[in-house]
Amino acid sequence: MSAISGIDTGYTAPSTTSISSDVSMGKTDFLLLLVAQLENQDPMNPQDATEFTSQLAEFSSLEQLENANKSLEGLAAMSSEMERMSALGLIGQDVIAQTEQFHFSGDPVQLGYRLETPADDVKLYVLNQTGSTVATISAQETHPGEYFIDWDGLGDLGMPLEPGDYSLVVRAVDKDDQLIQTDSLIKGRVEVVDMSGVTPQLETSSGTFAMNKIEKAGAAL
Repeated sequence: MSAISGIDTGYTAPSTTSISSDVSMGKTDFLLLLVAQLENQDPMNPQDATEFTSQLAEFSSLEQLENANKSLEGLAAMSSEMERMSALGLIGQDVIAQTEQFHFSGDPVQLGYRLETPADDVKLYVLNQTGSTVATISAQETHPGEYFIDWDGLGDLGMPLEPGDYSLVVRAVDKDDQLIQTDSLIKGRVEVVDMSGVTPQLETSSGTFAMNKIEKAGAAL
């Protein structure tokens, strides 16, 4: 059979290029690639419908992921704004922070602890910035729960300590002298809210605490 001349399919095989694995393809890029495939397909051998449907499904999934990411970003922004508004509402309120760090201004500080199980003996240790114990407080309450003690700033030698930053370490043991789980708690009244960072910082009478360290808040805890 003689060849039929005069038919120009206009088809040009697309050149193969390597794409770096670290290149991120967005929704627009995917759509442009899909259109380019349709424009350059061989009319005498069109692209397989199954493969084309699969690519459309991938495009749909990509679009859904992008929409989901935008929704999550919006929720994160809303959550951050709500946290800021909540922080401002705490001005003048008492808060309880789960932390070991606190500031002693010269006025009594409410130092606390939480017990998950019964204890036989509980002691609170106040450490200075060098890690030395400057005050030891024997706690009376040993049942599970949260308790606070008004510390007047007196050290183990009976002398008032200098105002500054200190830390609280709680040591609780059971009847077998085994250590049990405890949490150090600090109570203070919110005076100022610092909104300059990612997480609001609450400046209280007992130090500055991040919003995510606050466990409870109220007019009179």
